[in-house]
Amino acid sequence: MDSTFNWKLEQTLLEKVINLATQRGQSPESIVSEAVRLYLETQLLETVDDAASDPLIGLFAATPDLAINSEDVLQQEITEKSGWTWK
Repeated sequence: MDSTFNWKLEQTLLEKVINLATQRGQSPESIVSEAVRLYLETQLLETVDDAASDPLIGLFAATPDLAINSEDVLQQEITEKSGWTWK
């Protein structure tokens, strides 16, 4: 696989990259490489998150050990008026 390719950055983006590179004391190439690396990492994380995401995870606030201590939590929260009643 050839590790080079010809690519022209849009003029407005090129100017922004050059300005940022100058401010940071880096080369424009290193700025673009960093941006591409961060983009790819984000895309890879989103792919993993999408594959394993559950819309209910994180929906409710609770302690991390809620599943383990659910019975204890219920015992602490129960009152005389808790549960079903007959009318």
